[in-house]
Amino acid sequence: MRMTDGPQDRALVVGIGGSPGPESVTGRLLRDCLTLLEKAGARTELFDGDRLAELPIFTTHGIAPNPTSDALVDAVRRADAVVIATPGYHGAMSGLVKNALDHLESLRGDERPYLDGRAVGAIVCSAGWQACGTALVSVRSAVHALRGWPTPFGVTVNSAEQQPDDPRVVGGLQILADQLMQFTDWQRAR
Repeated sequence: MRMTDGPQDRALVVGIGGSPGPESVTGRLLRDCLTLLEKAGARTELFDGDRLAELPIFTTHGIAPNPTSDALVDAVRRADAVVIATPGYHGAMSGLVKNALDHLESLRGDERPYLDGRAVGAIVCSAGWQACGTALVSVRSAVHALRGWPTPFGVTVNSAEQQPDDPRVVGGLQILADQLMQFTDWQRAR
């Protein structure tokens, strides 16, 4: 987990996603997006693939307390916005990312349940445009079910044709970061 130093009145954006291991392209894209958000003045917290792998499989039949689950739920509870980054697996988000979102069930009884009132950006990385598109739809569907506000722009990266430092990818991450900050500013100003 990483947090920026600074006043608590800055927007908090929580990043969720990636795959375990240092070679995760999706994890790099998520970190790059959080860096752009920090440059725009946000505080960030990261729950990358390695942290998500520590989560038990979610069940509504009583999960034992888990420090990673507790930290994730607490961070999202405090968040002004969320970024979800997932590899596209078989037309959907990864099980690792979906399991993390399932743990947000703990926010059901909150004053702001689930992702209510929060902008949610999506980043999808897959080896083909069709897989990117269907995985993006699966992320946005889950965000809608959790009462979040998906950003108009979603970043899709075809790893068979693009790399994280491709100018189009960097530009897409900047658009996503800008939309998250704009929505967060609107919400905080009201």
